Amino acid sequence: MKKFSVQIIALLLLIGGSLIFFNPTGKSPSIEIPFLPAKPQIFKLEVNGAVLTVEIADTPSKRNKGLGNRESLALDQGMLFIFDRLDKYNFWMKGLKFPLDFVWIKDDKVVDILQNIPAPVKNQTDKDLPIYTSKELINKVLEVNAGVVQKLGIKTGDNIKISPQ
Repeated sequence: MKKFSVQIIALLLLIGGSLIFFNPTGKSPSIEIPFLPAKPQIFKLEVNGAVLTVEIADTPSKRNKGLGNRESLALDQGMLFIFDRLDKYNFWMKGLKFPLDFVWIKDDKVVDILQNIPAPVKNQTDKDLPIYTSKELINKVLEVNAGVVQKLGIKTGDNIKISPQ
């Protein structure tokens, strides 16, 4: 019985080690456990000579939550939504408590900008919230405090660079 238990433990360790170390995609695994809060991925985003600290929203649950229910956002911070393919993605301001600028990005180039999008008014229903989308296909959206786009002089055609912090 003792030999069988040792074999089972060794087999489980081998399987667990294989799952951790063997990764045919080459990408680091991103496992979301719904009942545990995930540590946010923080990156540097450079645009037009400025550097912003951005939180990455690259999964459906992170994108759905977005910046909703936060009290504020520092002027040098933002959230970068990353999608797997080019498309026209819809955004709304559900749960937002402060106005935003949206920077629509295709690959690494700014293709559209929406500025000073107001937070919902008190008691505004979800069905009454405006939907915002870009004029072009995009695969990234940068959300920053309203006024940051103007302050940093961000414009269509600008290139962005994203790197780990």
